[in-house]
Amino acid sequence: MTTDPDLVPIAASDQTWLHMDRPNNLMHVHSLMWFGEQEPSWDDINDLVRRAVVERFPVFHRLAVEEDGDWYWRDAPDFDLSHHVLRTTLPGAGDAEDLRAYIGRRFADPFIDGRPLWTMEVISGVNGLADGPRTVLFSRFHHALADGIRLVQLLLSLCETTEPEALPPAVGRSGGGGLAAAGLDVVRRGVADSFDFVKGVGASALGLPRAVTRLGPSAFEKGWDLLVHPGHLIDAVTAIASHDNQSVNTLGEVSRILAAGRSVRTAWSGTPGIDKQVAWVPGLQLARVRAAGKAYGGTVNDILLAVISRALTRYLDEEEALVDEIHWLVPVSLSPLNAELPPELGNHFSLIFLPMPLGIRDPQRLIDQIGGHMTRIKESAEPVVTFGIQWVLAESPTSVAVGLTNLFANKAVGVLTNVPGPRTPMTFAGAPVAGMVGWAPCSGDEPMSLSIFSYNGEVTIAVAADAALIPDPERIATLIDEEFHKLTDL
Repeated sequence: MTTDPDLVPIAASDQTWLHMDRPNNLMHVHSLMWFGEQEPSWDDINDLVRRAVVERFPVFHRLAVEEDGDWYWRDAPDFDLSHHVLRTTLPGAGDAEDLRAYIGRRFADPFIDGRPLWTMEVISGVNGLADGPRTVLFSRFHHALADGIRLVQLLLSLCETTEPEALPPAVGRSGGGGLAAAGLDVVRRGVADSFDFVKGVGASALGLPRAVTRLGPSAFEKGWDLLVHPGHLIDAVTAIASHDNQSVNTLGEVSRILAAGRSVRTAWSGTPGIDKQVAWVPGLQLARVRAAGKAYGGTVNDILLAVISRALTRYLDEEEALVDEIHWLVPVSLSPLNAELPPELGNHFSLIFLPMPLGIRDPQRLIDQIGGHMTRIKESAEPVVTFGIQWVLAESPTSVAVGLTNLFANKAVGVLTNVPGPRTPMTFAGAPVAGMVGWAPCSGDEPMSLSIFSYNGEVTIAVAADAALIPDPERIATLIDEEFHKLTDL
């Protein structure tokens, strides 16, 4: 460990993402924001980003550097905002198809050595997004800076709205003392049992490096420190747990998650390549989703997941490769979405495994089954258990962390995010925001990620896919659009 005062240690939970970069799956979080007829001014964008991003959050003017095997943040000596806030002109006709192709190419581009790990690109004159040319803001951030949910919060913090309470309510609220105490017990056992399972069973049974068997609690200081100050995690636990589930066999949960087999093989199985492609479906009316939820007795989330299930069922049917079920990794924030962002940002989330049934033609049966899966997850300690596993990963030696992470990732088809955005219109640098969406990175052999983002009464669903394994993500987007209107046409 260096004594250089100019070097700030990178938290283990953030460092992991630097180790996980691979040419065929870079650990970058991407977002796209598009505007109405009014274009934000170039000077206003630069002023806003400098003031509200670079000056507020130090990681945006710092480099990630390695010293004697440890990673640190260090201020970039020649930081230049013009290297990060860019003007970009699309090749070709400059239409929506060219924009999708450009974004897909950028998924494979590493950040330039010797510069902080982010860029924002202003692309003007894009045709095909609406009546007339539009301006978009395409952003790339390395996952080491922050998790995707916090990066969405960051982007939303740059926007102004006429109603400050337009963000969704906090997702983690403390319940009664008994439930909070049960939550603390689950946290303690979740982290401890994750360590015990990986240390004991995992290394031999799962074919991991033997180095993991020599790890001790001293290697997990940050994980143990969480047990002393578990406030945010307890809020998350008490928000999802029920009184009937106060006693949880966390070792069984860890065993179930880590011992599960790889993701089921189907049309998109294989080793990802370098090239990626994207597509998205904007303008899905939230009112239609709510009406369908009322008719079928499901939540907004149940309806949207059912739409995705029906679309993927048709896609795999067309490929003659339909399976009964797939699994997604779903990030869950351990802080309220409207909580104040810490100056260091960082990664503070857990993951759940979400089963998604396929091939169920009856809408009611499909929605009931999806709702049942969600109820089981809400009444389990799975987010806490996976948080414990993540701490084990973060505090493990690099070879162990990467091996375990890929083992974890290969049990799912990809990452599925669902972030509720502001319920009323917002502006960015004075220009009205028409829509927004983001994409999480894939790891291991995951072929795609899906994201759901709601804003101002509309939902956008976006797909990012490996070009070799899923060469036509726009087909998935088309099927999502068709199935949305079928399911919500009451």
